[in-house]
Amino acid sequence: MKIIQQLSAFDYEQIEILGDLERVKLLIDNVPDEKIIKELIRIRGKGRNDYPIIPVWNSILIAPLVEASSIDSLRRELSRNRDLRSLCGFNDADYYYGKCKLVPPPKAYSNMFKNLKEIRPLLKESFDELVDFIYENLEDFGAETAGDGKIFQGYAKTKDTKAEDLDERSETDADWTFKDHYYKDATGVTKVKSTRYFGFRIHLLSDANYELPIDYLVTKASNGETTELTKLINVLSEEKLEKMKAMMLDKGYDSTELIELLKSKEISPVIDICNHWKDGEATKQYKDTELIYTYDGKVSIVEQKTGEITPLKYLGYDKVKETLRYGYNGKVYSIEISYDERVFTPIARDSKKWKRLYNKRTSIERINGRIDRDMGLEKNTIRGLKKATVVVDLIMIGMLSMARGHIINNRVDNIRKLKTT
Repeated sequence: MKIIQQLSAFDYEQIEILGDLERVKLLIDNVPDEKIIKELIRIRGKGRNDYPIIPVWNSILIAPLVEASSIDSLRRELSRNRDLRSLCGFNDADYYYGKCKLVPPPKAYSNMFKNLKEIRPLLKESFDELVDFIYENLEDFGAETAGDGKIFQGYAKTKDTKAEDLDERSETDADWTFKDHYYKDATGVTKVKSTRYFGFRIHLLSDANYELPIDYLVTKASNGETTELTKLINVLSEEKLEKMKAMMLDKGYDSTELIELLKSKEISPVIDICNHWKDGEATKQYKDTELIYTYDGKVSIVEQKTGEITPLKYLGYDKVKETLRYGYNGKVYSIEISYDERVFTPIARDSKKWKRLYNKRTSIERINGRIDRDMGLEKNTIRGLKKATVVVDLIMIGMLSMARGHIINNRVDNIRKLKTT
């Protein structure tokens, strides 16, 4: 258990006057980091202890909350903010008595990050412990989920392997990729614009209602979103999979294999679809019937005598027969979802339920926005995949630690808030 010097003014009853310092305290008080600290202390061994492990660790942990995108900016913020130093556990008396500097030097933080990269599994363990806590305390957490891949750029130069003198400050792990952005032009036609990026990618699986992460991976930017999301799904526990009812994904995840995987785990795939018809047809016939359908699952019937096309009314999904049921003039028509699994999903694409669920996919865009804006990832100075992974670990632990604090303090409505509490 961490023992940190506290100021009486930081009691929760009086803390409203302190603004942003409250969220710093909320994070520090609720992060399950005993194993991390114990291992960091073991690694230090009998070395110099001018700057104790706990304050340095706390200051790194809260860096995203105070918008410190680099060690230098974090040290500046600590230097000017006495209350922040006290919350982290630094003892200013040691400085006044000449025992150490007011804040740790850059070398202390470099060593800390080096050690964190070595014990990275403990960071992930801390995150998983927080996720389990939220599952246990929010009954419907994880029922409706969303997935996405978020690129964050690397700003270091790529290493020129042909150069005689290799610059060790260059980036050797990040790589280039293209990301497609879908939009509709003035005529309503869907188009795609590709943008080139250099850096890393977070593959994130989150709760679509509470807007909190469930699991994640950090890879080079070029790693495929569908491939990495499949890895995340396959390592989820049986308990989490049983709670999961639907997963919302954008067109980048349009894949028969992924749909089949989700269905095999009894998760309804709510995935936007690309027009993969190569022949230019607007509709296709369903088997040898009067039913036709579009590439995005809109089902209609063609009157044999007049040729008039009428959209059918969706009546629901027959789980036993694995068919979509449609009604017209008192007659029920069934469509086997196995006929085309990309087009026909257990929740029909042309149903109100599908649209309602898919609209929740925007929740993960808001999470990505908070990671960029509130947690400072868009202004990163990261080099190397290991460092990138540790930084993302700290961000995810911070988000869930604050959520844990809100749950404990009966402030569930605030669990999405990072900038204010």
